[in-house]
Amino acid sequence: MRLNQEEGLQRLDEVVKKYGVVNGKPFTFKDHEFQIEIIRDTRSRQAVRKCSQVGLSELMVQKTLALSSVMPHKRAIFTLPTRDFAMAFSKDRFDSAIENSDFYNSQVQKANNSSSQKKIGKFTLYIAGSFGSNSAISVPAEIVINDEVDFSNAVVLGKLSSRLRHAEMEDERGYRGMRSKFSTPTVDGYGIDIDFEKGHQAYYLVKCKHCHEWVLPSFFEDFIIPGYDDSTINLRRSDLSNPRFHFDDAWIKCNCCGGNLWSSLQDPFRRQWVAKHPDRWEHSYQVYPWDAPKYNPPNVIINQLGDYPLISDFYNFVIGVPHSDAENTFNTEQDYKDRVSDIEMWMYERTLITVSTVAGMDVGKICHFCVKVRVGKKSHVVYAEKIANTRDNPATPAIIARIDYFKCAKVCIDAGPDITLVNELITAREQVTAVVYVRQVKGILPYDLKGDGEVVNVDRTKMLKELLAKHNSGEIRYMRQQSVRDEIFDHLKTTKKIRDRTSDGEVVERFVKTSDADHWVHSLNYAQIAGMLIDTDGLSKVVGVLPGVGLVKVGSKANS
Repeated sequence: MRLNQEEGLQRLDEVVKKYGVVNGKPFTFKDHEFQIEIIRDTRSRQAVRKCSQVGLSELMVQKTLALSSVMPHKRAIFTLPTRDFAMAFSKDRFDSAIENSDFYNSQVQKANNSSSQKKIGKFTLYIAGSFGSNSAISVPAEIVINDEVDFSNAVVLGKLSSRLRHAEMEDERGYRGMRSKFSTPTVDGYGIDIDFEKGHQAYYLVKCKHCHEWVLPSFFEDFIIPGYDDSTINLRRSDLSNPRFHFDDAWIKCNCCGGNLWSSLQDPFRRQWVAKHPDRWEHSYQVYPWDAPKYNPPNVIINQLGDYPLISDFYNFVIGVPHSDAENTFNTEQDYKDRVSDIEMWMYERTLITVSTVAGMDVGKICHFCVKVRVGKKSHVVYAEKIANTRDNPATPAIIARIDYFKCAKVCIDAGPDITLVNELITAREQVTAVVYVRQVKGILPYDLKGDGEVVNVDRTKMLKELLAKHNSGEIRYMRQQSVRDEIFDHLKTTKKIRDRTSDGEVVERFVKTSDADHWVHSLNYAQIAGMLIDTDGLSKVVGVLPGVGLVKVGSKANS
């Protein structure tokens, strides 16, 4: 314990083994040998994309306590998704680890030992949730550790990086302090998946006893189920009850020689971390269930499919990989884009309006304005425009002109950030309604219209789920003009649905974004809300129905 900081960080696994206690027994890496390299890694930026129940949370607790010994006079921040989770985790994991270890217990200052803050010797530890008004801790820190990144508040996690700006430790790339992130993934291109892809991407390879080649097993290519001849990517819960498929006899093959890998996977001396991009400065690790083979034999892995109604949850939690499908991601594939883009763009200057419409607009320095018309059961996006909105050149006159020109029966816009623009539009046209996104709305409808209809509270998740479903089913049709259409689809690509559990175990859904370029998503959603307000108010007659028309043609080439 008298090691200097640099040497102590390199031998952190020894500190953990010497003073760590779990469930009353000394901490051991036995049957979890993959953890050794992760805790020994001294790189200042580290991310672990993992399956669930492989001991990573317990490892990070022990690592944090070990850091208290080798980095005195430092502060660390350990976060979990919510405050309730953080406080429960603190009492269960941190308090248990401290109380069971004679050494750590002797170091804790009893007067400074709460669920949210602990003084361990001369080391201060803060434990917090990422959601809630008190989440962003306003203290400088040397270490920030984030558990369950994908289910946390991405904005708060981003702000926590600023807590490291004055850290004493600085690496060769100019990164200050230590930042560790680990999580089960959700969807591609979000959360821990971004950090993993950015790093050196280390995998725990195995040396096959049959062919002596180093290989990386894949659930989708190397799991063999006697009697099941299809790819495991097509495996579903219903298949578990099929007597022709012998799941209890499942095994993992070597993708080099075809031999059974199981005995090789169980031998820690035949396992080794290998980075796909060894020259990258930031380090990242992928942990699969077979990296802890004692607890995850092939039949157990596959049979867990029955515990997850959604296949995406199985891939995320059991296999440890991100998964995007029509249930959680907007379809933006090129062939689908071409298939649903059959509308000729309604050019503003040359269009003769023959039906009433609805519109939606995302407000900002650039306002994203779109117009929709219903044709049978489908909703056609017939016009889309980006309108500049500055102090010297406010967008109000241009937007009012478009509302009037397109005879919009209802226009929904977001309530901010430009309050002046919103108020001017609401005052100028009675059909304009400001939308406030909320987490939940009482009643069966996904909205709650306030007062005289100038403001509506909308359940954000419910409306985006409906937009996702309508888009992926082909119910929404888009214009053929590629420049506008492609930008709309690029924005749709950034918005994804993830599932989480509350502290009570309730499954909740929410939408996240992988970049700030999501304005057309909300423009479309506001237009959808406008249509819903019209329908539920009994005014569906104002939405045009054009019988027998498969393609809307407007402008100088339209039929007179």
